[in-house]
Amino acid sequence: MKIRRLLAALLATTAVGATAPSLADSFPERPIKVVVPYPAGGTTDVLVRMLQKPVADAAGQSVIVDNRPGGASVIGTSNVVQSAPDGYTVLGGDLSILVNPSLLKDLPYDTAKDFRGVTMLARAPLVLLVHPSVPANTLEELIALAKEKPGTLNFASGGYGTSTHMAGEMFRRATGLDIVHVPYQGVAPAMQALLGGQVQIYFGGTTTGLPHIQSGRLRALAITGETPSPLLPEVPTFGSRGVQGVNADTYWGIYAPAKTPDQAVVKLNEYFTNALRDPALQQRTKDLGLTLIGNDEAAHTAQMRQMIEDWKKFVKEADIRLE
Repeated sequence: MKIRRLLAALLATTAVGATAPSLADSFPERPIKVVVPYPAGGTTDVLVRMLQKPVADAAGQSVIVDNRPGGASVIGTSNVVQSAPDGYTVLGGDLSILVNPSLLKDLPYDTAKDFRGVTMLARAPLVLLVHPSVPANTLEELIALAKEKPGTLNFASGGYGTSTHMAGEMFRRATGLDIVHVPYQGVAPAMQALLGGQVQIYFGGTTTGLPHIQSGRLRALAITGETPSPLLPEVPTFGSRGVQGVNADTYWGIYAPAKTPDQAVVKLNEYFTNALRDPALQQRTKDLGLTLIGNDEAAHTAQMRQMIEDWKKFVKEADIRLE
């Protein structure tokens, strides 16, 4: 009798398990929050907000964008690490999540262990911009000026570990120049500092720089990448001007806490990658100079870990230290 009762109970449990909806079927059951570790208005924020509606339409739930700037993106990133690993809170990050492990000794998380990739969203080149007060109309003239007056030219960045910072460090290493890094809390204030003449150099996005280049408020001297940008076809690449190793294109991705269930990550990947295929979104991002990626979660996680190691190597070899 006891054996029959145990078998009956086991069969009942199995039946319930078979009919109960799995996480893959039920996720998401409430809004999804994407934490952006920068102020509103920067490229990371703009890109995430462009994805907000198509992802929400696919998921059948609203998508909330939560800006949490500060601490070289550490404040917003920490918020995601500390959230429940259930797929409802993810990070919309840029290159800083990959670079910070090599720059910041006391990070409150281990990026490679505490995060997993959802998908890499996009990449884009950076353009070397100078204020019109700088007496240099070409990259060669800027290099000559910096060598003539070491320590007098400043380059702005959107914060430690950002692509705007790393591009400046790569430029400094490739040329041996003595130029001074001035970090800001986001790309928007860094651009304003350049426009105001508080700094002389900035590696900015092609889209944010384009209107100021066209108006004559800024001057573009060179661009990262192997080929010129369609948005700035007249601006030469660094390599074409004999400056090798300035390869700090910026990347954007979606990341989830490492313990987030596979089913939730697969669903999130599906929502974001499908959104990237939307023709209207593709045209808008093309106009912004972005190249969309949209890889799977396993590829993105492997990519994240490899890039962390690559940046550790560069930071060590270049002896980059926080001022």
